[in-house]
Amino acid sequence: MKLLYKIVFAVLTLLVVLYYSSFYVLPSITIVNSSAVGVDQAEIDLPASHLDFGSIASGSGNALHHSLTQPKDGVYRYTIKFTDAVETHGSCGYVTDNEFNKRVVIFIKSDHQVSCEQR
Repeated sequence: MKLLYKIVFAVLTLLVVLYYSSFYVLPSITIVNSSAVGVDQAEIDLPASHLDFGSIASGSGNALHHSLTQPKDGVYRYTIKFTDAVETHGSCGYVTDNEFNKRVVIFIKSDHQVSCEQR
């Protein structure tokens, strides 16, 4: 019975390590709202998928991970709807297949200005 507990503990530990290491491997997109206006809805379209960040308060951010497998190459296309009824569209960066640990950060600055940075 003691051996069974050790095996179950080892398997559970392995699963937890694999789960948290996937966050290191998977590419992510982060939106940081540094403006004085809140974001009502933020969405990013990849060539083969769609990410919905929801609302982002002023002074905060949100990050989402996406799949390593991207069947098509292309740019990140964003749509940001602010709480003051202004909507911003644009594109930045480039996404391809198997980009391990790629980090893209989209900064929202004052006056609804958006900039992107790849880390």
